Amino acid sequence: MGARILVVNPNSSNSMTVSLQETIEKTFLGKAYEISYFTGPSTSPPQIDGHETSIQSMEACYPLLVDDEESVYFFQKFDGILIACFSDHPLVTRLKGVAAKKKSRVSVIGLLDSSVQYCNLIGKNFSIITSNKEWISILNNSVKSKFLTRNTIDKNLWKGTVSTDLQVLDLHSPDNFQQIADIICDKNIRNLDSEIVILGCAGFSGLQNKLAKKFEEDGVLFLDTIEIGLEILMTMIKFIKSQKYIET
Repeated sequence: MGARILVVNPNSSNSMTVSLQETIEKTFLGKAYEISYFTGPSTSPPQIDGHETSIQSMEACYPLLVDDEESVYFFQKFDGILIACFSDHPLVTRLKGVAAKKKSRVSVIGLLDSSVQYCNLIGKNFSIITSNKEWISILNNSVKSKFLTRNTIDKNLWKGTVSTDLQVLDLHSPDNFQQIADIICDKNIRNLDSEIVILGCAGFSGLQNKLAKKFEEDGVLFLDTIEIGLEILMTMIKFIKSQKYIET
């Protein structure tokens, strides 16, 4: 059996999990990984739109992932866990903490940390497009305080966050695509001179190719955070497994 990965949707919207699964299965078809999906319980908010709902979702999901060793979602049954919320989600920190305490080899990452670290390595101007306006200050503060390298800061590569002024569950609607594209064109590309645009919400999952085609002449890279998060997580798992093999 290949490595086991758990993709955690910390909100309670099953439709979001279904959308994530469809995108992942198209992108990672044939990969030697067994991917399972977890949706937050009914006590989790239907969408995460700021700090309060982030905390609420963490408190709802954490016990289901950690307390019951018989659960199919028990964190130590997996080689890697991806928290599929584009924020500095507290569930990432909590799971990393308990994994370290238990001396578990499970790798845990989120969408924000993995995508920004990727941009740090690429070394081009980058910005975020997100859902509602409440996320602008939250994401800007998280990125600036925790995830930028000295090189990115010195070269002023980080350009900031732009809002679509749409709710999370509305991002995937075909009726809103043109509005999203217009905002990206005016703000992320023209105003901020972004060479990479991070699709800063799991609700954007699956729109990467459509946006890339629309802005093909601009040469802008659209970063699907689910895709890059899983790619980085798979690399981490592969490296850890190789070290385990060397030790034995």
